[in-house]
Amino acid sequence: MSNENTTSSRPTSVFVVAALVLIEALATLAYAISYMLNLDTNGTVNLGGQLFMLALCLLLAVWQGSVAINFFKGKAFTRAPIIVWQLFQLILSVSFLSSNIPMVTAVAVLAIVIAGTTVVMLFAPKTTAFLGDRPNR
Repeated sequence: MSNENTTSSRPTSVFVVAALVLIEALATLAYAISYMLNLDTNGTVNLGGQLFMLALCLLLAVWQGSVAINFFKGKAFTRAPIIVWQLFQLILSVSFLSSNIPMVTAVAVLAIVIAGTTVVMLFAPKTTAFLGDRPNR
């Protein structure tokens, strides 16, 4: 079910979720650009593997941006990809908490907070009503 042509205004939770997913998309894009600038033929992975990883990161950034935009439009099908991405983000972030580099640990904590906030706001009653899962009250 879609709520694209709604006459009611979007709840704050929809703005928050869409913004957080868009921030994640921009972070993924920034990582891809950083990765591209550091491509090296002498790396542990051959150049073909590095180019595949770069393409995958770019594809994920575009996909996340698309999901954020479609969620903002009220497309209910976007909830599943958002949840899957948040679970991946939680799993990866927890593994970085034991890092000896303070910046890596800080970014891991930030990613966990963003993922948790996104999941909670995604299932807020006003968000699910906006997506058409519940009748408006």
